[in-house]
Amino acid sequence: MTTTATRRAAAGSRARIRDRGQIDALVLAALADGPKRQDEIAQTLRAQVGDALDLPYSRIVPTLHRLQRNRLVSRPASNPRSFRLTDTGTRSLAARRRAADAFARSLHHLADRA
Repeated sequence: MTTTATRRAAAGSRARIRDRGQIDALVLAALADGPKRQDEIAQTLRAQVGDALDLPYSRIVPTLHRLQRNRLVSRPASNPRSFRLTDTGTRSLAARRRAADAFARSLHHLADRA
């Protein structure tokens, strides 16, 4: 049996993502360079983000289904196991990037003054 303390120790200094919007943005960003299967999305996130974030594979699948319901991703008829960004998903990702950049600039500005 795994205890909460054991899971926390295993996570180390990784940031745990709990916000759906942040998870959505990461999954959309992983699809920015083309269609991928669920496992390829997880591999992309691990390769690009590494151990900095605690994002279990079990969170990716429901996120993809939610994004599909919201028409941000779709499954091509030629390859129904893969997901791709829709035009709406591409616009949403661009808006999320702008918002994240503005937040990061504000945080750095405030932290640098301290």
